[in-house]
Amino acid sequence: MKVTCEVIRDLLPLYQENMISDDSKALVDDHIAGCDACKKVLDYMKTETVLMDTNVTPLLKIKTKLRRKKVITVLFSVMLSLAVAVLFVAYLTAPEYTSYRDSKISITEVDNGMVVAVFSDQVSGYDISKYQSDEYDGYVVHMTTWDSVWNRIFGRSRVNSVVLNPDGEAVTAVYYYQTDSQVDRLIYGFDINPSGGILTLPRLVLSYYFLLALGFAGFCALLVFIFRKNEIARNLLTKVLLVPISYLLAHLLIKGFDSTSYLALRDFLAILLITIPLYIAFLAAMTYIKEYKKKKA
Repeated sequence: MKVTCEVIRDLLPLYQENMISDDSKALVDDHIAGCDACKKVLDYMKTETVLMDTNVTPLLKIKTKLRRKKVITVLFSVMLSLAVAVLFVAYLTAPEYTSYRDSKISITEVDNGMVVAVFSDQVSGYDISKYQSDEYDGYVVHMTTWDSVWNRIFGRSRVNSVVLNPDGEAVTAVYYYQTDSQVDRLIYGFDINPSGGILTLPRLVLSYYFLLALGFAGFCALLVFIFRKNEIARNLLTKVLLVPISYLLAHLLIKGFDSTSYLALRDFLAILLITIPLYIAFLAAMTYIKEYKKKKA
């Protein structure tokens, strides 16, 4: 029985991979020994196989792209989770200022001249500021206390007492401020301003930072619009724009629309701790969107 070239060429792929029986292999060998056309087809198949085995660049590119996409996704998830975690901790540890009555604070002077403030169990933290009196020989101390959700739940970091003059300096007066627009209450010494009350106001420094970030964001947005046709400049300016945007969002998450603070440093650090992971998460999201648009195109 004469075997046609069509039958042999159907067998060539299996022959090339050595996946046919010995009888079929012998049949192909006999045919290509006398058929130059089928032999050329077999030689071509061998060449293509070698090229497929050695040219792995497309596969490496696909593997790199998949790995990069996975890294971006993981980075975005981790940074966003970190920002949420910091926000949650900031909420749990946020000071809840207590009134003088609830704090049950008492001021005592010990034998060595130290002035000690003793707190009740409801106090988990305090703030103290002092300055040299212009009219009297001694320092004027302003202080307040607070509790927090964290301490009510876990019962940790209770503050029992604090020395108001650790260096032994004289203390003229101690005032307690209650963060509720009432005048400070004299709790030790004598009133240095008997004709009018003293009122401790919150700091406004966070308002300045917020306005500065808002102005910088507007300036960067304008530059992005101006250089919108220059892809390199636009991408760079967009990354810079995300910095003030991250800070503004972090500020809103921590302080809302109220920028006043009696503990400006604490609130500013909390804002920064949320700004950093938010910014990295925004960068990861921007990269992912860019890759997605390339894929759709």
